[in-house]
Amino acid sequence: MNHVIIKYTTVLLIGTLVSCADFLDVNPLDSFTGEAIFSDVNLTETYVNKRYTEMRDGFGNLGLRYISDEAYHNFNSGKPYLYNRGEVTPDQMGNYSTWSNYYVAIKNCNIFFENIHQLKTDQKMIDRMTGEVTFLRAFFYADLVARFGGVPLITKTFGLDDDMLLKRNSYEECISFIVTELDKASELLPVAYDDKNFGRATKGAAMALKSRVLLYAASPFWNPSGDLSKWQAAADAAKAVLDLKNGGVPAYELDPDYKGLFVTNKSKEIIFMKQFNSEYGHSFDWTDSPNGFTGWSRTCVLQDMVDAYEMADGSMPTEDQYEKGTPWQNREPRFYASIVCDGQVFRGREIEFFVSSTGNRAESGKDSEYGIDDWNASKTHYTIRKFMNENLRSAWNDKSAQPWIYFRLGEMYLNYAEAMFHLGDEQTARDYINKIRERARGRDHDVLPDVTASGDDLLKKIQHERRIELAFEDHRFFDVRRWKIAEETENKPARKITIVRDDVTKLKTYKIEVLQERKFLPQHYLLPIPRTEIQRNSLLQQNPNYK
Repeated sequence: MNHVIIKYTTVLLIGTLVSCADFLDVNPLDSFTGEAIFSDVNLTETYVNKRYTEMRDGFGNLGLRYISDEAYHNFNSGKPYLYNRGEVTPDQMGNYSTWSNYYVAIKNCNIFFENIHQLKTDQKMIDRMTGEVTFLRAFFYADLVARFGGVPLITKTFGLDDDMLLKRNSYEECISFIVTELDKASELLPVAYDDKNFGRATKGAAMALKSRVLLYAASPFWNPSGDLSKWQAAADAAKAVLDLKNGGVPAYELDPDYKGLFVTNKSKEIIFMKQFNSEYGHSFDWTDSPNGFTGWSRTCVLQDMVDAYEMADGSMPTEDQYEKGTPWQNREPRFYASIVCDGQVFRGREIEFFVSSTGNRAESGKDSEYGIDDWNASKTHYTIRKFMNENLRSAWNDKSAQPWIYFRLGEMYLNYAEAMFHLGDEQTARDYINKIRERARGRDHDVLPDVTASGDDLLKKIQHERRIELAFEDHRFFDVRRWKIAEETENKPARKITIVRDDVTKLKTYKIEVLQERKFLPQHYLLPIPRTEIQRNSLLQQNPNYK
């Protein structure tokens, strides 16, 4: 691919690294040939940096919380309703298919591997960049496999005369390839970086992705026989991350501040993240704030997600709390760190999702459908608090800079607990679940008691803990599928709450109602291969039960 022209959206980034005069006589000013990229270490590093931008994150419209039982998208950008209503087909997938995007990213990684031998620089630098791109390509494949099952494994670029018709590799072949690549990456990557290179993929990132990939592969959907060797591999991979050291001390630690760890890139719990800054950040804080702040209330948290959070004493909430007028009192701490409800203080004021008993706009809440921007009101009368930087005050002027966390230590604890349960070591499973709950309870030792269950009840506790601890972090979509419980969880109607305040007494009443009927069919455990891809490649076999 030395003669492929690699174009960038901006020349300014490259211009800061290399003088345009160096290429003035041989190259157009807005592009560089493969020979130029891989003959200069700064350009090569810029090429590697660009690959990180090809990773999807959960801050935008394509967060997987909208196509799970966690949330409803207020405006349906990306067409999540196709998934909610069971209408996904090879022709109708919305924007949730990563197929074309990630195969472009994989092609770009393959260009690197085919050209890196040209670079004349320190071998340590070459090894580090090779480790980064090896990790990134494995990441792209892992996401594709989690969504589609086995996919074609492409490790080279194609010329015009090459046969581009490829069959899908089996799921097992894909997992073996990804794990081998991650082992390779972990050997090349450092445990940590200096400040200049902070945020790049590390040894721990490669090991954490391996842990997740092997956990998925060991789960009931992909391991119906319950092969214990797969659970052992998953346990070993998770434990390796837990035991990883940096200079003789643990590389990662659980952050005592559950809410705070999502708004900083300095938490010792974070293993790998996508970084942003306040100048070129993202707009999550405003797209997802209640409409009383001129936000869009994009993430409308579902009632069943609200009621998944335990009471402080470890019991589950009951609907009579709503009848008593105390619907969200005495919940466990992660509830208040994750969800915004009526009557709570958020961004410095009390949230008002209620409406007037007489339909009087003046008597209705600022954040209700009769509020400042009525079309932006949350349709469930809940919004998300997790990931929010509540110190930001200037809507649409203050850019959000908090990172999107792909891997953190809390997930590794849960991965290890689940794998050890399936290996028959229930005590270790309880120990690691309870480490998560201990962090969640903070200094209040009277809340959120330890899990003491065993057998099937313990497995349900493990699954429940993942739902709460990892809420809205793009795990639930995959978890319910690999556990083979999606036909139960995704066929439930999406529910909301309506809050009415009496104009005279100011007392509120609460009514839980259906917002959207949902449908999940057996074929939906995997996404369909896009029709356009099968038209390009007749050897691609469609996933079962899609027409």
